[in-house]
Amino acid sequence: MSLSMDPADAPPRRPRRKPESEATRTRRLQALAVQLADREHRAAHALAALTGGLPRARGHVTPLSKIADEARRLEVWRARVERLEALLDSTERKRETRAKIVLGATLLAEAQRDPDDPLMARVMEILDRRVDRPRDRHAIAEMLGLPLAPIRSGEAPRLPDFDAMAEAALADEAPSRPTRRKKGG
Repeated sequence: MSLSMDPADAPPRRPRRKPESEATRTRRLQALAVQLADREHRAAHALAALTGGLPRARGHVTPLSKIADEARRLEVWRARVERLEALLDSTERKRETRAKIVLGATLLAEAQRDPDDPLMARVMEILDRRVDRPRDRHAIAEMLGLPLAPIRSGEAPRLPDFDAMAEAALADEAPSRPTRRKKGG
C-alpha cells in the first residue's frame, strides 16, 4: 500500500481569504492611489524647498498613463515615490553634513585668529569633555594647534582570579558519589 497520494486525487484547497470582488479591488487601488499622490506631492515640495527650485516632474522612462494594468501602474508609482523620498532623505543628510562642516570651519578660523578668546576656551572645554577617542583628540589638537588635556585614564580594571574561578567550577562539577558506568561503556 502506497502512502503517497496522486495530486489529481487530492481534495481541492480552500483559499485562505475570500476572493476580492472587483468593486473592493477598485476601492482598494483608488485608496492606494490617493495615498501615493499625497506622499509624492509632499516629497516633491519638500525636495524643492531644500534645493531652492520648483517642484518638477522627474524624468521617468514610461509615463504612468501608458501602463494599462492598474495594479502594475500603482506598483511603478509606489517605486517612484519611494525613490523620491529616498532622494529627499539623502538631500537632507547632505545639508546637515554641510552645516556641520561650515560650523567646524568657522570655529577653526576663529581659533586660528585669536587662540586666547573665551569662546575657544569654552570650545576646548567641550572638546575635552566630549571627545574620547585618542585618534580624534590627536587630529583636533593638530588642527587647532592647541593642546588638549590627556585622556582621562581611570584605573585599569582588575582581572578576575582565574585560578579561584577554575577551582570553584571544578568543585561544582566534582561528583559527591561515584557515578555508575553505563552498560557497554
